[in-house]
Amino acid sequence: MTVARAMGLAGAVTRLVVEAEMERQVTAPDLARRAMRTARTILNVHGVDVRTEGPPPSGACIVVANHVSYIDPLVVSAVAPCIAIAKGETRAWPLIGRGLKALGVIFVQRGDPYSGAAAIRAAWRALRVGACVLNFPEGTTTDGRDVGPFRRGCFGLALLAGVPIVPARISYCDDRVPWTGGQTFAPHYWRLAGVSRLEARVRFGEALLARGSERAEQLAQRAHAAVTEL
Repeated sequence: MTVARAMGLAGAVTRLVVEAEMERQVTAPDLARRAMRTARTILNVHGVDVRTEGPPPSGACIVVANHVSYIDPLVVSAVAPCIAIAKGETRAWPLIGRGLKALGVIFVQRGDPYSGAAAIRAAWRALRVGACVLNFPEGTTTDGRDVGPFRRGCFGLALLAGVPIVPARISYCDDRVPWTGGQTFAPHYWRLAGVSRLEARVRFGEALLARGSERAEQLAQRAHAAVTEL
């Protein structure tokens, strides 16, 4: 089963890369819909069922969610087409990195102000044409029991772009899903791919709009509270 799923993942990513190379003229909403199709395919191959609570977001907005595992973007994208922001290291992952690029993922190198600014500009361009952007403002993964502090970057972007923030809380039925403690991708994936069925749950909260002269830090605090309460 594990080998079959790994081969299914490789096949899905390879098809995605080929599709991207053949269709060069695509918009951000097109990429978001491609991400939804790809996410559903990969999750189906791996026996992951996604349950939702609350209305999934649509249109130009920023979804902010807690971060538990590398499958979080797939889980959210499967129910809400979006462009994800991911750490820059994933760009170098064999095959996976090419797949992420084909989905229009916005890469950001932590600790690099230039990379952060470039990511903000790329996300702003996506929002301007009506795409939804997915961000994990904790900046790292946790076991999902608590929600870590939020970084302010995407909240400043929401204020500049005039788009709502949609809080989301991700949880799983299996304690083997969290990717924490410096675990490397391949061994963790190999173990997780051996789990016959997994259930993921995404709870979407009410969209948050900026209040008057509200600053990014204040909006981040409200969003953190909303995600924590979901």
